Order: sequence, then C-alpha cells, then structure tokens
Amino acid sequence: MNKKDARKTGLAARAAIPEEIRKQKSKIVEAQIISRIQPDSHVGCFVSMRDEIETDEIISYCLKNNIALYVPKVKHKKMYFCPLHDLSELEKGGFGVMEPKEDNFVDASIIDLMVVPLSSFDHENHRTGYGAGYYDSVLTDKHKKIGVAFKEQEVDFIETDPWDVTLDEIVTA
Repeated sequence: MNKKDARKTGLAARAAIPEEIRKQKSKIVEAQIISRIQPDSHVGCFVSMRDEIETDEIISYCLKNNIALYVPKVKHKKMYFCPLHDLSELEKGGFGVMEPKEDNFVDASIIDLMVVPLSSFDHENHRTGYGAGYYDSVLTDKHKKIGVAFKEQEVDFIETDPWDVTLDEIVTA
C-alpha cells in the first residue's frame, strides 16, 4: 500500500476507536514502554495529542524518576529535541502540539530510547507518520526506536522509500 493510503487507513481506524477503549489501550502500551526504560536511559518521547496513543504516563514516569527525558519541538520545518524537567515547560505550538517553550535543543544522538508516534504500520515495522518526515530525519542506529499504536492501525504492507527509517519494535494494544 502506498504511504498516503496507509496513513489514511491507519488514521481512520484510530479515529474509529471509542475514547474509553483508546484510554484503556493507551495504558497497556504505556506500561509496556515504561517496563523498557532503564534508570540511566535518555528517553525521547512525543507529547500525545488528539486520538494518538497517550504518552502522559510515560512522561510522568520519567519526570518522577529523574530519567533524562527529551520531547520534540518543530522549528523552521525541522524537528529538534529539548530536555523536559516539568510539564510547566510546555506550551501549545504548531498543529496544537504541546512543545517546550524554550529552544534548548540537544543533539538527538544522546537519546537511546525513542518513542515514536505513527499513523499506520505493517508487520515489518515500517511506519507512516503524518507525512513531513520529521522522525525519519532524527532517527539513527543509536536509538532503540519503538513505535506506539493501536493494533487497529496495522495495514498489510507499506511501500517504503530509501529515506524511511524502519522501527525496531512497535508496541500495540
């Protein structure tokens, strides 16, 4: 399936999941991600929005346990990561996404566990995002790349381009 159709299919499937079920499934996925976080980890995690898998518990866990946490910020059509120490450091940015207020960018290569959003995925751990290629531009072999999704977002096959980064794992519920 081409990426545009896969994205459309995955987003429609995600939107069709009732809110209460999405919340229950999010908790399951968040617990699985938290179980993979080591005390000395440097975690990159998106701040969830709309009907995405929720990441609130992952973020709270890292903050409460003094685990190095970095969240994305888009500036000039490029994604950067900034350390997050407290939720008060966030404000609504582009596309209604909560982002760090300050441009305290770090080299994304220091992140060893990256929690990645997606709109669809296939059994080979290929993913589609929202089409801008932000995550493909920052993911490297230094990262453990874990996508998070609802199982309903899976499609049979996603056609990939040479610049698409395959995830190491996709955690679903």
